Amino acid sequence: MNTTAHSVPLSVGQEAMKVAWQVDPQKWSNIIPIPLAVRGTLDRDRLRAAVDALGEAFPHLRGRVTGGPDGNRLDWSDAARIPLTETTTDLARDEAVRRAWQVPFDLFTGPLFRVDVITGGDWRVLLLTLHHLVADGASVLLLLEALRQAYAGDPITLLNDPHSLERHARRSELLSQTDAGEDHRAYWKAELGSGAPDLRLPAAPEQPPRYTMVSDLLPTDLVAELRARAADLGVSYVTLLMAGYYALLRRHSGSEEVLSFVPFHGRTAQGTRQQVGYFVNLLPVQARMSPEDTYADLARQLRVRVKDALTHGDLPQPTIMRCAGLVGPQARELTHRSIFQYWHAGLRDGLDVMNLRLAGPGTEAVLSLMDIESTAGFTLAVMVREDSAGTHVLWKDPAGALGASVLATLAADYHEVLWTIADGPDTPLIEIVARHDTTPVPDAGTVTADGAPDAATVTAMVEVWEAVLGIDDIDPQDSFFELGGHSLLAESLVIDVSRRFGCEVELSALFSRPRLAEFTEHVVGLRS
Repeated sequence: MNTTAHSVPLSVGQEAMKVAWQVDPQKWSNIIPIPLAVRGTLDRDRLRAAVDALGEAFPHLRGRVTGGPDGNRLDWSDAARIPLTETTTDLARDEAVRRAWQVPFDLFTGPLFRVDVITGGDWRVLLLTLHHLVADGASVLLLLEALRQAYAGDPITLLNDPHSLERHARRSELLSQTDAGEDHRAYWKAELGSGAPDLRLPAAPEQPPRYTMVSDLLPTDLVAELRARAADLGVSYVTLLMAGYYALLRRHSGSEEVLSFVPFHGRTAQGTRQQVGYFVNLLPVQARMSPEDTYADLARQLRVRVKDALTHGDLPQPTIMRCAGLVGPQARELTHRSIFQYWHAGLRDGLDVMNLRLAGPGTEAVLSLMDIESTAGFTLAVMVREDSAGTHVLWKDPAGALGASVLATLAADYHEVLWTIADGPDTPLIEIVARHDTTPVPDAGTVTADGAPDAATVTAMVEVWEAVLGIDDIDPQDSFFELGGHSLLAESLVIDVSRRFGCEVELSALFSRPRLAEFTEHVVGLRS
């Protein structure tokens, strides 16, 4: 669209991102990396021209944040071209990509979009990196389609209307500050006014802290069964996936109330559906569960709660938290522990993110979307992505606060939960394995004069085993696996033991010392 606009006001959500960046300019929680594995040949000149075409078609991608008498704006007047950098590295592919995308943007200088071509020994990655100020998840497919057109030397057919960005920003401010948003504010105050539940997940933190992920592709037969169950229950496939996730959080946190955020596309106004920009809103959705509830009950509850949240989803998230009294670092620490993201990457006809062809005369490269490591500042971020390869589930622990073993346990347990839903959605929710009373105790891990664990220590270990296995009267000579323990419960056990006894216990220790007495002696030795 031909327009003379060269700046737009920041929306309420963009203002919040700008403030967070000013507090810590090195943070990368609002950066979106789009890594694409490359097969074939990328024509450097053709790619440079295509990137320049993207910058002309969507000039706000080259923007920067500026201040003025009317407030902060995203300004792209006299903006620089989008940078394109080529590097060769000896690093492993994932580490090289991570280091590249985690380079922070300077919001006051821009551009807020950059492109890297990274080449290793036998691999090459095209990395598109954006700041959330200028794009959201729905924008990614639009940009990939535009990149394909521009690389081929064709005009970009997607229209860009900066005025839609301005209208969205003005509306977000109107809903936040005037009577126009009163119904929305009343809903969120009632929904969250009692405070957020204490969602404490088990943790075996990475040392030193590092970005940790577990990537999974759901089996096709499981996906087919879940889709059939969803149709039977009158809910969507994604609602069943979400129900499994909430049940999993209940199991591992021990909380009967679970709050997790879900993204709302935010493109409710006319002219925003096909617009590259930032419209998404993160909504807190809280489910309340009892031991008598079934998975079908939970799915139906979430269907209603998500629908209600979306109905009031135009109220910006910072305003939602403020009207519910959930503001400040302590509240954020309590609320921002989980996000469940669902992205259907096959929504645009003719665009396959696993087989995206960039072609020109005498040259062709085939791109495949890799795992996206972005995070919105949550302890645990789970991204479910659908594309031509199936349903991917990416478990992300951005700060390394939970640890690889915990992520692996959650991912494996999620399979178990989903299969239970597929086979019998009227099954009661899976038992809770977390116990809030399994915190370290002062006398846990003491020994007698001959170096053996004392009675109090053995009793403490018995309590942990009984809680995890769900049985009573465990004897010190009992074997974990003879009592019915399996690999998933073993993961839960070593996590709870590590927390209670204040030391890091390896899973292998339980397999090599399966009897409670010898396992306890090993744990006491670790403390010594």
